[in-house]
Amino acid sequence: MTIVSQGTPLWLATSDGTDIHAGRVIGWQTGQGQPVPLVAWTDETGLLQRVGGPAGPAVWLADTRGEAIESAQRETRLATL
Repeated sequence: MTIVSQGTPLWLATSDGTDIHAGRVIGWQTGQGQPVPLVAWTDETGLLQRVGGPAGPAVWLADTRGEAIESAQRETRLATL
């Protein structure tokens, strides 16, 4: 497994079915087929909660934390209609 750093700011949001989580992509794990994002998961105050991969298969990428969360909220809301 190799980790490639993420050079520019990129935020990722995902849903575990009940909650939406967001964090900054700090790198990509390669060597298992598709690259997997390595994310520094933070709370709404910016405090680091954990580092790891997404909680679910669907992810939303954006330039800011807020944009990533808004995209996830919009898409998960549409999926329940």
